Amino acid sequence: MTFKLETEYFEQLDEKLTLVPLTYDKAFKRIFRTNLDILKEFLKDVIPLDIDKDCNIRLMDGELPKENMKEKGRIVDIYVVLDGKIYVDIEMNKSKFKTVLQRNIKYKDKLSSLLPESDEDFKSITSKKLYQLNLNAYPFEKILEDIIVLYGLKTHKIYSSDECMIVKSLERYRDLYYNKGNKERDVIWLTILTSRTFTELYELSKQILSKDQVKKLMEAAISMSKDGFILHEWQKDKFDALVKYNEIEDAKKEGRAEGKAEGTKEKTIQIARNLLNMKMSIEDISKATGLTEDEIKKLSKNKNDTEN
Repeated sequence: MTFKLETEYFEQLDEKLTLVPLTYDKAFKRIFRTNLDILKEFLKDVIPLDIDKDCNIRLMDGELPKENMKEKGRIVDIYVVLDGKIYVDIEMNKSKFKTVLQRNIKYKDKLSSLLPESDEDFKSITSKKLYQLNLNAYPFEKILEDIIVLYGLKTHKIYSSDECMIVKSLERYRDLYYNKGNKERDVIWLTILTSRTFTELYELSKQILSKDQVKKLMEAAISMSKDGFILHEWQKDKFDALVKYNEIEDAKKEGRAEGKAEGTKEKTIQIARNLLNMKMSIEDISKATGLTEDEIKKLSKNKNDTEN
C-alpha cells in the first residue's frame, strides 16, 4: 500500500472511507496482533512495564487469524509474554466495568493457572508477573483508572502484587487529552484508541511512534477498514447495540406509563374512599370517579371490615 504520510492525504481519505474504531474489539485485535512492535510500545507506556526497548515479545497462542472468511471470525484474544516473565492479557470492554468484573477476574485466574511450567523451580515462578489490561470503551464510565489486586480487608495488606487487573477508561483519557491538555504518553496512546478519523489517528500516532511505525499503523487501519468481514461484523454489532438500546428505552417508557396509570388509579381509589366517608351513594361515586359499582362496594366492605 502506497500513500503519503501527510495530513492532507488522510483528510481526503476520510471523505471516502470510514475508520473502523480501534475500540471495536475485532479491529483492535487485528491491528495489534499483527504489529507486535507497536503493541510493545503501547504496553510500555500504558501499564508501564519494567522492560528495555529491545525486549522480546511473542503471542502466547502462536497462531494468527486465518485468511478465509469462515476462520476470520475466530480472532483470538491478545495474550503476550515479554522477556519470558511478563504476561499480559488485553481485554477491550464496551460495557460498564462492574458488569464484566467477575468475568474478567475468572479469566485472569484461569490464565494464572497456566503460568507454571513443568520442572520449574519456585524462584522462577515467583519472578513472573501477570497483568490483565482492561480497556474500557464504555462512554459513561465514572472511573478513570484502577488497579485490582488480592487485598486483605482486615490486615490492609496486598498479598499478590505480581498479578493484577488494570482498568483504563478510554473516553475519560480522551477528555484528559482534548479538554485538560494532558499530553503524557499514556494519555496519547489511550486517546489513539478512540480516534474517530484517519486524520486524527495519524496526528496522534506521529507524536509517539517512529515514522516507520506510524506507516505500519496507518496501513493496518486502512486495510482493516476495507476488510469485508470486519465491516460486516462492525455494522452488525452497531445494529445489535441499537436494537438493544431501543428495547431498553421502550421498556422504560412502558414502565413509566404503567407507573403513571397505577398512580392515577390509586388517586381515584382514594377519592372514592373519601366520598364514602362523606356518605355519598355508591351510584354517585361511580359516576364521579369512573370506578364500577362493584369496585366501590368492595372498597366500602374493606372499610367496614377495618373499622370492625
